[in-house]
Formats: sequence, structure tokens, C-alpha cells
Amino acid sequence: MNIKKLTATVVAGLTLATVTFSATGVSANSYTVKSGDSLWKIANEKNISIDELKSLNKLSSDVIQTNQTLQLSKTDATYTVKTGDSIWKIATKKQVTEQNLKSWNNLSTDIIFPGQVLKLTGSDVPVAQEAAPKATEAAPQATTPKAEQTTPKVEKTAPTTPAAAPKAEQAAPKAAAPKVEASNNSASGRQITVQATAYDAVSLGGRTASGHLVTSTSEKVIAVDPSVIPLGSTVYIPGYGTAVARDTGGVIQGNIIDLNMSTAEAVQWGRQTVTVTVK
Repeated sequence: MNIKKLTATVVAGLTLATVTFSATGVSANSYTVKSGDSLWKIANEKNISIDELKSLNKLSSDVIQTNQTLQLSKTDATYTVKTGDSIWKIATKKQVTEQNLKSWNNLSTDIIFPGQVLKLTGSDVPVAQEAAPKATEAAPQATTPKAEQTTPKVEKTAPTTPAAAPKAEQAAPKAAAPKVEASNNSASGRQITVQATAYDAVSLGGRTASGHLVTSTSEKVIAVDPSVIPLGSTVYIPGYGTAVARDTGGVIQGNIIDLNMSTAEAVQWGRQTVTVTVK
């Protein structure tokens, strides 16, 4: 029997609660553009000037589109994490990207704690990414001259200072080590960025679409869209580990995967954007 996800049990409830909560919280501070709306009409109805409306939404013209969400007031600068919150949930509620939320708060993972205060503003991620190539370009320029200068010194001092030779030999492995680690980290496989949710496969019967019987919530089994990740593939998921694609689901379409874990762990996991490696 195929396990039907539709974000089953806890995750479905969590997602619904998140959507309902977000919609309630946003309504006072935002407005969704309807057919026939204009900036003048919205500003009139919401008692706000057109200039302020354009400034809040970074609009360079009066052109707006149906279903576009417009901010009607300035958003809070910080947010205090509550029990049950996740990076995805907070980003959705505050209408920022998960990537920017993590960047503004120097988060390398999606782990957050109740009571933690998160910044809701800051420099967007693309600004930081532009600096990255400059750093990598500078690295070869810094190391190349050093290697060229070291070689003649070793040749000149070899007769009088034999100790210089071991230093040159020791430097070679240090320079080579990062290259070895880099090749290992980029293990052969296809990398895909997906939305990862979680479910308790055992509580839903345990029988997957491929016929495999899941008997433990600790078993690394995931549900996938076979047109994106073929059934039987080995997939590495950051924060979860290496799993096998054995299941499918009604809403698991496109770049979405569902991870088998206990109900409590599923609530903690929530919904995350991750880059996986398919082997």
C-alpha cells in the first residue's frame, strides 16, 4: 500500500497552522493587490500616501500586479523565537527569504531556540555572495608568489642551512590538504536544492510505494518524485544523513522530499530548504 503524504499527520497540521497564523499576522500590515487596483486606490483606502507606499515596497514606478503583496507599514526589526517556530515558518510570516534570515543572524544551520532574538533586516545575501569570488581570486595570487620565492631560497641555502629543506617539504602537504578535502566533499553525485518536510512512515502503515516495509522511525527512508529522484537512489541530506529513496506521495511533486522520522522529530524539522546529493 502506498503511503499517502499530503503532509500527513503532524506536518500537515503544522503547515496548516503556519499558513493560518501567517495570514492573520500579515493582514494588518500588508495588502494583496486585486484586479482593478491602483496605487492611488490602495493608498486612499488604507490612509497612506502613495510615496510612502512606494517607499515601503521599494517601487520605482506606479506599476503593480494582481496578487502582489504590498507592505502597509514598517516591519519589526527583530523577532523572538517561540516554541514550535522554524526558520521557514518565521521567514514566511515576516515575508523574508530563509537565506537572508540566516545571513542576517549569522546562522550556518536551521537550528533555532525559543527565546532567541533574530534580526529581520540587514544586508541581503546577494551582496555577500558578490564578495565571495573576490576572496577566492585573491587566494591563488597570495600563494603563487610565496611558492616562487621559497624555491630559490631553498636552493641557495641548502649547502649551509639543511634545515630549510624540511620546511619546504612540510609546506607541500599543507598546501595539498585542502585540495584533497575539497574533492572528497564534492563527492560524485548530482546536487539538487529541494524543500524537505518530514513524516512518521511507521504510523502510516510502514509499506512504501516501492514495497519496502519501514519498521522504525530511525530508518533513513525518504519519499520523492521519481521524475526528479529515481526510486532506489541513495541521497545525502544535510542535517539528516544518507537515505534511500523508497517512497512517493500525492504532494511530493517536483523538488520536494519527505523524510521518515518520529512525530516529535517531524515537528522539530518542520520544512527546510536543503541541497541534497543524489548518487
